[in-house]
Amino acid sequence: MTANVETGAANERWDGGVVDGEWKPRPRGWVIGDLEWLARMSDKARAEAGGTIGEYIYPCPADKRCLGALEIDPEAFQKIAVAAHGDDDLVAAVKAASASIREGRHTFSIANR
Repeated sequence: MTANVETGAANERWDGGVVDGEWKPRPRGWVIGDLEWLARMSDKARAEAGGTIGEYIYPCPADKRCLGALEIDPEAFQKIAVAAHGDDDLVAAVKAASASIREGRHTFSIANR
């Protein structure tokens, strides 16, 4: 699933949304800027910072794997996510902060556990 494909679910937008009475981040397969997991993880990082994360966890084990591949620590990523003004801004900031992306070493797939 890519960021420009919408199925109409309330959580398929920036910051996630309420589905069945519960806040949810964007779906696991949502890809922005060719970076898997970034949309979901950023929604959770902003929700955790704002105290609205509910039962979700930031950083969860998958977030930690993604952040490890990006070579960005959870606190630094949360600051990036909170400061971003949309997906394009978020992707640009993450690409600038990630040494593994800048150096062409970044590899991450949520399917590869």
